[in-house]
Amino acid sequence: MHIGFSLLDLAMGGAQTFFVQLAQGLATRGHAISYWLAADANDVQHIYPPLKTALDDVVRPVQHPWDLWKADVIHLDGYHNLWRKLPYLPHWQRCVETYHSTYSVQRAGPLYPPHRVAVSRAVQQQLRLPAHLVYQGIPFHSLPAVADKRFEVAILGRIHPVKNHRLFLRICAELYRQRGACSALLIGGHPKPSPYQQAIDAEIARLRALGVDIHLAGDVPADSLWTRLVQAHILLVTSHTEGFGRMAVEAMAAGLPVIANPVGGLVEIVQHGETGFLVKQDDVESFVTATIHLLDNPGLRRSLAERGRAVVAARFSLESMLEAYESLYRSVITRG
Repeated sequence: MHIGFSLLDLAMGGAQTFFVQLAQGLATRGHAISYWLAADANDVQHIYPPLKTALDDVVRPVQHPWDLWKADVIHLDGYHNLWRKLPYLPHWQRCVETYHSTYSVQRAGPLYPPHRVAVSRAVQQQLRLPAHLVYQGIPFHSLPAVADKRFEVAILGRIHPVKNHRLFLRICAELYRQRGACSALLIGGHPKPSPYQQAIDAEIARLRALGVDIHLAGDVPADSLWTRLVQAHILLVTSHTEGFGRMAVEAMAAGLPVIANPVGGLVEIVQHGETGFLVKQDDVESFVTATIHLLDNPGLRRSLAERGRAVVAARFSLESMLEAYESLYRSVITRG
């Protein structure tokens, strides 16, 4: 098959990483892949160079949207507004669109192609149209025999209001108050300068001055992300909302229990009491209580971690995702 991807940007994020890994996997399986990118390659706000390099290693870029017309299937990234979709209307019956979040569903409307994919049941419900459910899959790695667990807690995600780093830092402060120590790892960078970024930086500086050990890893390429995650005992997901919750899957694959807000796709990923805990939303005390319980019970942490890796292998593998999309593409071609 020849699959053409239409991408608005390649910023560092779960949706963009998903499309790069999907393209890589399809190319490995012998499919011809091409892509059109709306963002300028030199736009640092919308292009994360390692992602673009990884995509260019296996995929042929084209100059114009209509260059994708020769593909058997045209796959939109879920962030195309009406104007961005106009070039594809002559071949609308061969278009697939994947929706990653509430914002993705809203931005993609009011014109939705006949073949739709939601990354979680939560996004399916928001779309209010029939859509295939295909969970994002991730590569699976062998864990190191002995991991250097330098950090008690970690957060993964760009420093953006939706990820709610303010809550994460309040949890760190309370852990420090109750235990006399707290070591935290923040993985993810600033997408662009903003008052929110400045406020987070100021709070990190304040907590460091008090004695809280906070390490900033910045953006980490997907192929080496797990090597950072294994340095932590627990991943905290404090997001206000998550269409899917890729970071929870990545943490479980790295052998970390997850403590998360019960929002969006996270309730489909985190099995309460089996792979981690879903706590009272945005509640510092609930997060802290669950975190201390896990920190004080290494046996429980190990059992949750083992179950988490098993769940990822069974439900969120890259192979399962590739097979689901291949099946969908074949259906699109047959109907076309």
